Amino acid sequence: MARARNIKPALFTNEILGVGHPLCTLLFQGLWLLADREGRLEDRPLRIKAEIFPYREADVDAMLHWLAHKGFIVRYTASGKAFIEVVNFTKHQNPHKNEKESEIPSVSEGCITSDFLGTRSEFIGSAPADSLSSDSDLLIPDVLIPDTHTLPVAENPAPAPSNVQVLKPKPKQKTESQIANSNTWAAYAHAYGERYGVEPVRNAKVNGQVAQLVQRLGADEAPEVAAFYVTINDSFFLRSSHEFGLLVARAEGIRTQWITGRQVNSITAQQIERKQANLSAGQEAAQRIMGRAKREANEFL
Repeated sequence: MARARNIKPALFTNEILGVGHPLCTLLFQGLWLLADREGRLEDRPLRIKAEIFPYREADVDAMLHWLAHKGFIVRYTASGKAFIEVVNFTKHQNPHKNEKESEIPSVSEGCITSDFLGTRSEFIGSAPADSLSSDSDLLIPDVLIPDTHTLPVAENPAPAPSNVQVLKPKPKQKTESQIANSNTWAAYAHAYGERYGVEPVRNAKVNGQVAQLVQRLGADEAPEVAAFYVTINDSFFLRSSHEFGLLVARAEGIRTQWITGRQVNSITAQQIERKQANLSAGQEAAQRIMGRAKREANEFL
């Protein structure tokens, strides 16, 4: 039956567990949950695996051997049965008062240990469990001398065989729309920097606007129109510092100005309006004259 146990931050900075396989640390924690109030449990790797690693493959027996070799647990036999005792368990855990007494003999009661390093009975702490208020207390045996031998490192690693091909991940290819969006933004940003001396703001909203502009004008024209837009000296655009959203809102009209090579601002718009008004007035006057001439000609018929 699994039980609630204590865990301290020092577990994650332990230099022995830190260089071992992460599953060994997880197994070590799982043993606390399966152990009785004295830190003892049956040494049954298959059952332990079913309790701690029910959904993945794990060589629990090999990991138990590693934990015993490093001095975190003791694997021993008593009366022909195999048991495990977690080293210094009672020092670092506070079992619930209602947990029943251990029915498993301790390793110090004339039992036979089955693994090497860290299996002597004097390694088992007898001090009462300490509190969780201090982060400096270790969750591992603090009287053990750890194995300080480091793994050998080859000074001159042997070259890979000539017939071995090292596969490198292929760079992710951009789609045509992504390339068009990038080109459009690059053209706009360059023109913007030339005019204002700063980079324009680009965020998720702007990215969506860039994609919308490309869809409306096409991949070929969108970059040209975006760059042209920043050069327009219309007061409306200048007051907004040529915000990209205004380009999208008036994309087709700005494209027309770009194709014709003629910028339309408030002044030119007024000039066009006056010219159109004068033209309309002239056409109307001409129509009146022609109408009067027709009436006069009909009078002589």
